[in-house]
This record gives sequence, C-alpha cells and structure tokens, in this order.
Amino acid sequence: MSEIDHEMKDALAPGRSAAAYGLPNDEIVAEVPVYLTQKLAKQLHLLQYPQKNGKVVAGELNPSEARIKPVHGQLELDIPLDVGGPMYNEERGRELGMGLGDGRQLLDITTLGSVDIPKNSDYLAGVIQNGELHLTAIEKVTQLRPSLKYLDKVAEKKLADSKVDDFDELDEESKDVKAQSVQVTVRSAQAEEALRQQQSSIAYMQQKLEEEPWSKLKYYDVGSSESQAMLSKLIADSRENVACTSGAD
Repeated sequence: MSEIDHEMKDALAPGRSAAAYGLPNDEIVAEVPVYLTQKLAKQLHLLQYPQKNGKVVAGELNPSEARIKPVHGQLELDIPLDVGGPMYNEERGRELGMGLGDGRQLLDITTLGSVDIPKNSDYLAGVIQNGELHLTAIEKVTQLRPSLKYLDKVAEKKLADSKVDDFDELDEESKDVKAQSVQVTVRSAQAEEALRQQQSSIAYMQQKLEEEPWSKLKYYDVGSSESQAMLSKLIADSRENVACTSGAD
C-alpha cells in the first residue's frame, strides 16, 4: 500500500449514502478535510514537457544553466547533450556550434524555452498529508519546448559571410557614393497613431522581450533539501474553517 493509500485510510468514514449531498447514488468511502494555503501564492508555476513521455524523475534534467526574464516571464534551461554517445553527429555538431554565439566549437547543449499556455481554467497543486488535502493555486502554466534559435544565428552568419563575398566582387564604379538630399518631415497625428499601433504590435513586444536581460536561476532537483523545503510550504498552517457565502445555486 502506498503512502497516499495509508493517509487516505486514516480518513475513511463509515459507508453512507451520497443522497444527502445531492450526488448520484454512490457510497461515500472517505471524507477528507481540504485546506487552502497562500504561502506560495503568485509564485507557483506548472512546467510541462510535451516532448517527454512520463514524469520527470530526479537527476534526469540536470540543466547546466537556468535563466529567466522576470518582466516577460520567459524561462530557459540548458540541458547537456551526450556528445560522446553513438547517436551524436560530431560534424553536424561543429556546424551548429557556431550558432550558440559564446565561442563554443561544438553544440553540446539543447535549450528548452518556455511557451505560456492560455489560462482557460484554474489549476491547483495538491498535497495529501495525514489524511488532509492541502491546495495551492497555480499562478501560471508553461510548456518547455526545444528552442532552435541557434539555427537562426547560423543562418545569419552564413548570410553575412555571403554578403561580404558579394561586396568584394563589386566593381569600383558601383562603390561610388552619390550625395543625396535629406528631407526632414514632422509626423502628423495620423502618423503618431500609426506609431502607437506599431508599438503595440507583436513585433514591438518581441523587440522588448529581446531587450530584457536574462537573470540567472539556481536549479534544485527533485528530492533535494531545497525542493523539500518548498514542498513544506504547500502545507497549510491554519486549520480554520472557511465560511461559505455562496448559495446552493
């Protein structure tokens, strides 16, 4: 019997009808007190890994670096790759390594980037302890998916190299620069409105996201003492009853 089963056994009540609760005719086998806690309110996020089968176990991710953009809420984890494994293509790894932009000669990490999920419903994290159910509201649901930004950097580098080659092949006559007049204009009210609309566009928001600096995070794995300390904050300290102010409807 699991730990949760033992805790649920302590909360078992004598068999009784559910009719008094307006529920379908089914036997009530357990009554569990429910408590709400706010100790991690606005701080608890649910991270999903859609590319992975099953749950994340201790020691599986072990990111070499974690970082966040707190204003926009973007999160990234760098997961080391087994570059010495039989499935790793070293030639391709060297080609893609220049896309990391930090002087590495080999692509030795895969980066998981966050994608926010629209909050169409409310999520709660629940912990069962001593036959009690403790609930904490989840502030945000985020999926972590492989980021391929290094491919964009590789493409940009190749494009820049090709432009240098094309420039070297230009004739001297095409390098002559002719003076051109510059006209200064004042934006009209319509232009100002168009500018405001542009600033609220997706492109503008993406630019602001790119401009925000990263802040490094410390990653604590499942089962660590720091993780257990956070788990303890999901347990309510107060056992006061919550007064219900809503009607039956």
